[in-house]
Amino acid sequence: MSKESHAFLGRTKPLAISDNYTISVLNYYFLQRKVSLFEKNSVFRLVALAATGSGVAYQLDTKNSGSVRVSIPSFSPWALQDIIPNSSFPSLAPFGYGNSPLSFTSANIASAADVNNGVPFKDAGASPKHCCGCFGRDTIANAAAKVGPAVVNLSVPKGFHGMTVGKSIGSGTIIDGDGTILTCAHVVVDFQGFTSTSKGKVDVTLQDGRTFEGTVVNADLHSDIAIVKISSKTPLPTAKLGSSSSLRPGDWVVAMGCPLSLQNTITAGIVSCVDRKSSDLGLGGMRREYLQTDCAINAGNSGGPLVNIDGEIIGVNIMKVLAADGLSFSVPIDSVSKIIEHFKTKGRVVRPWLGLKMLDLNEMIVAQLKEKDELFPDVTTGVLVPMVSPGSPAERAGFHPGDIVVEFEGKPVGSIKEVIEIMGDRVGKPMKVVVKRAKDKSVTLTVIPEEANPDM
Repeated sequence: MSKESHAFLGRTKPLAISDNYTISVLNYYFLQRKVSLFEKNSVFRLVALAATGSGVAYQLDTKNSGSVRVSIPSFSPWALQDIIPNSSFPSLAPFGYGNSPLSFTSANIASAADVNNGVPFKDAGASPKHCCGCFGRDTIANAAAKVGPAVVNLSVPKGFHGMTVGKSIGSGTIIDGDGTILTCAHVVVDFQGFTSTSKGKVDVTLQDGRTFEGTVVNADLHSDIAIVKISSKTPLPTAKLGSSSSLRPGDWVVAMGCPLSLQNTITAGIVSCVDRKSSDLGLGGMRREYLQTDCAINAGNSGGPLVNIDGEIIGVNIMKVLAADGLSFSVPIDSVSKIIEHFKTKGRVVRPWLGLKMLDLNEMIVAQLKEKDELFPDVTTGVLVPMVSPGSPAERAGFHPGDIVVEFEGKPVGSIKEVIEIMGDRVGKPMKVVVKRAKDKSVTLTVIPEEANPDM
């Protein structure tokens, strides 16, 4: 019980009740004083609790309608609780792909009544209504119901030297009424050195049982995102794209898809990391970032949606770590939206390339580098350039290993992500970059980005 004093009948004094005798005395005292209390136009509410051997504290607040407050310590046998929700591993894909450490996965709590607001308890058979933002027993089911009808099963025959040797299975989501399906590239195109016998055709099965022949219209192997189109004379269910920028570790998410071609399958979990870098996963090439979740996904989930509890797509399930449970990865929907926009405007994804290997700096890394090299520039943040690719635009612009990028196109930068956002899709256009070198020497360079090879 709190030790702070309580106002009791005009006097400041803490009052602890520990046996029935004291309670009786208190009740008698209350009854003796009730006339004077009502004479003062105070509304007096007496709460009587049989509290033998338990610590109960009464507080009479004459400033607040003469109410009696009851405080029950944590060890009391009675509790009133508000529910306030707020190495290398083989691939799971139909055919193994090198020694990738990752597996590409193609193939209510019933709330109590709000006592404070006087809301009565509902009948046991009534469907509970939850406040906005509350997590209830039907929250996940409602989110899945919004997206579920738009989730499809994809199947593509795979061939080798003219022979059909299996199928690539995966999932997708209809995101537009014109039949646009969002999925993974490795599900529907030549991703692992095997040829498709379907010549860009995909078998599409909706969850209501309808089947279609789809066509691959766009694919980006770097991000592993693809678009498939189907035509239907009847209306198609669609799902809404959300935003991944506001996700936080711990947010609830739902993974949907057709693992092992088992349609209408959902799993739930939380976001474990919102910016898992491709380098953390041992993936080479260009820098990519993923959403990490603990949702269970398996072969066939690739291309399926990752959904928030509002029923919006916030990611595309792409891979898992085969040797570990609870390590699944998705492409953030904000990145996917940019890719889709590139598909619409340019027919492909355009990425500028400088030829720099970059590393984010922070105060701890800077301090360590200064200990090793007294000539290290006096900076607190920036982007370190440990390596410059020979023959690259960066080398031609005059970048040196050890340079620290502090300004890009007139804007201060402190991370690789900021540099990428500033470059956008500008290819062939000169860009001014300010770098710091030993002895705090500042140099301004002009670099002209080239379009990156999508296979890098």
